[in-house]
Amino acid sequence: MCEKSKEVSEWLKVVLGEAQVPWFEVNKCTINILQKLSKNSEQRGREIDLLVEDFEQKTGECRAEGMYHQDVLRFALGEYVSCEMLEPVSCCLNSLECIAEGFKLKDTKLGSLLASTYNQTTELLEEEEENRKLQNKLLSLEKKRTEVLNSQKCLLKTISDTQKAQDMEFVETEERLLYKDFIEKKYQEMSSRVKSAQERLVSREVSSSLTHHSIQEMSEQLSLLKQEMEPVKRKLQAYHGLPPSLPLARLAVAESKRELETLDAILDENIDWRHT
Repeated sequence: MCEKSKEVSEWLKVVLGEAQVPWFEVNKCTINILQKLSKNSEQRGREIDLLVEDFEQKTGECRAEGMYHQDVLRFALGEYVSCEMLEPVSCCLNSLECIAEGFKLKDTKLGSLLASTYNQTTELLEEEEENRKLQNKLLSLEKKRTEVLNSQKCLLKTISDTQKAQDMEFVETEERLLYKDFIEKKYQEMSSRVKSAQERLVSREVSSSLTHHSIQEMSEQLSLLKQEMEPVKRKLQAYHGLPPSLPLARLAVAESKRELETLDAILDENIDWRHT
């Protein structure tokens, strides 16, 4: 336990440097956790050191290869080649190096560049196609969103209209209830008044023929009798012009017959005159 604690303390001092080590509870669990962290950190440090050594080795190899290519280039172009003449070549090589790094190529061969260009172009076309699909999908979603918003507006309007109709119906229902209460009170009042009036009529021994119902029935019977008497009245009107005594009536009938015969004779003469 003491060795682990000492090892952890030394590791914390190395990691934190001049900063003060923060307080922590020293127990078996924390010591074990910090020990694992220290071992992982040391392992990671060793791996980083190996990577640094590898990069340094590759850097040396690249420098040696560069010197070799530089010597070959000078031998091919001549010994008295100035740095100004090699500057455009260096720029081209740097550009080629940047292109290779951008395309993540292992070398700068033409085949690798063409293959990488083809792959990049294919990926670009695929991304553009994917972007078009996403754009179409986005437009479709926008259209659906607009439809949903319009439907929402219609629903809100319908809800508002329904709410207004319900409010109006509620007011009308309240008015009807108030009117119903008023009618019920009036009905009870009139019922009590009718009952008291009937009791007074009974106490005063009023005949049932004087009630409204009886009078209404008598009025209906009178109307029926008047209707039955109408034909009799029309029949009697024919006898209203006769004298009151029977001899005078017979005399009036005889005079009427003579007048009728005279009129028939005049009519016959007129008919004969027209035919001649």
